[in-house]
Amino acid sequence: MQFLSFVVLAALTLAHTAHGATLLDKRQQVVSAHGTTTEPVDGSTITPGSTFPFHYSDVNFCESGYSPIHIYLSTSAPTAVDVTTSGGLVDGSFDFDFGNFLIPNFGLPAMSMPPPPPGTLSAPTLDGVADGTELFLTVVETFLSCPPDGHTEFGFETTTVTYA
Repeated sequence: MQFLSFVVLAALTLAHTAHGATLLDKRQQVVSAHGTTTEPVDGSTITPGSTFPFHYSDVNFCESGYSPIHIYLSTSAPTAVDVTTSGGLVDGSFDFDFGNFLIPNFGLPAMSMPPPPPGTLSAPTLDGVADGTELFLTVVETFLSCPPDGHTEFGFETTTVTYA
């Protein structure tokens, strides 16, 4: 009898875990909401080894205290399928990773790890990329503690720049 109880309990636990994982996976999704890269403007030129202005206005879709963002540069435009459940892009979908940053909302203080996004970024030298190539500056924004159950969602936005 104890063995049967154990089997029933194990089956119920497994069913609950599988059901919960399915709900979680559905909740970790890319939504159409996203912030806006206001600098550089679409079509700007960036020069390897120099800095260029950067500013991203987050949308704070789920009204969190802080908005994590991750910034990338790539030779082909990433898609929603490239966004991972950790708020980044999958390896191979980008050529350069500028890093993770944290935007404070509602007047909260900036954190040091990760820091707020800088006002400028340094353009990398990309091997094999010719002058005049169109690149894609992508920001993945993580929406934390989304209603009604505190799940996480993601938005992403891409701005084109010319490599010269």
